[in-house]
Amino acid sequence: MGIDLSKFPIIDDHCHPFVQSRESKTFDNCFTLSLIPPKSRNTRNTLLFRMARNELIKHYNLDSTITDDELIKIRNEKYRTNPKAYVDKMFKEVNFESFLVDYGFPVMGERLSKQELDWFHETADSVNVRRIHRVESTFHPLFEEKIGFDELESKYLAVLREEVEKKGTIAFKTVIAYHTGLNIQKTSKKQASQSYQQFIADPTNRKAEKQVRDYLVLLAFELCLEYDIPIQMHSGAGDAPMIDVKQSSPLLMHTILSDPHYQNVKIIFVHTAYPFVEEAGYLVNQYPNLYLDLSSMIPFSSIGIYPKLRQILEMAPFTKVLYGSDGFTIPEISWLGARLIKSVLAKVLEDLIGEGIIDESYAYQVASMILSENARSLYTKNWEFSMNQPSIITQSEF
Repeated sequence: MGIDLSKFPIIDDHCHPFVQSRESKTFDNCFTLSLIPPKSRNTRNTLLFRMARNELIKHYNLDSTITDDELIKIRNEKYRTNPKAYVDKMFKEVNFESFLVDYGFPVMGERLSKQELDWFHETADSVNVRRIHRVESTFHPLFEEKIGFDELESKYLAVLREEVEKKGTIAFKTVIAYHTGLNIQKTSKKQASQSYQQFIADPTNRKAEKQVRDYLVLLAFELCLEYDIPIQMHSGAGDAPMIDVKQSSPLLMHTILSDPHYQNVKIIFVHTAYPFVEEAGYLVNQYPNLYLDLSSMIPFSSIGIYPKLRQILEMAPFTKVLYGSDGFTIPEISWLGARLIKSVLAKVLEDLIGEGIIDESYAYQVASMILSENARSLYTKNWEFSMNQPSIITQSEF
């Protein structure tokens, strides 16, 4: 009898709000990370879309010969007619327990409005939504105001403290990898202040920009130590053409990771640092404070999920790997990710049992850790808060 994970609860430790009003691409073209406008002819001929198609056909109980156009039409009608019922059914099917949501979305364009977030919270209210704060969403607007450096630092820290103390934030997140890369270095306040003046005067001054960003991100690290909360770090691939993947390898963080001062900061490399998954698994093995989440690799690497998951687990402790989807814009990404992690993880565990490495009892322990328990153990601060369950929020409004 094979490993059956169908009833296991899932905590998706890294995703974004899905909002019907932001579904500007055609449905098939939502299955890409690129910001360059895709072509349906190409997207529909990827393994990821074929996998999504197969899962949707099973979910809707349709004939397998249905055309892509017919399938997408049925999907759009169901979702638009009653989005909450549509989402509830999907999320119940995979047994979602909680979404840990990065609200600094989208990367480009207008941020989600309160009305859009209210829609998301109401539509997803079958799942507790917990809050992750992207630090760049605080200091980028301050850059635009061109305020003095002392005021910038003071306002930045005040917002981050308010996030933890009053808004229920359970973790910070940084996307510094998108901007100046993960080769973060300590910078003195004096140097950061001088660099800030240079950067404000000349936004193309990359050296000055890097020193300012490094300084501000490490200030967030200090608050992580103070409040005992984790920080998620974007690593590996992202939205083309915004990110230079060469600058987003977790190996670039050697200086900070090896500094004893930061070795109690709980750092989660999100997206498995894909394609640097073996490197990330090695780092998680070597540094007790490092964790790895599977988002974006699942579901976007399609048939690569199985070999990549085994590569991660070559060295990464089972206790330090967390499931995430990087779901955004449409609910199907989160749902598909959950379907795939359960099926692929079950296969990986079955093969390890067959190879005589683990037994069935331990395999189920591993599944529970990766699917939910590692997240529950790591994100402890403000866990009682839920952005879409008012009865749980006791201190302040979002």
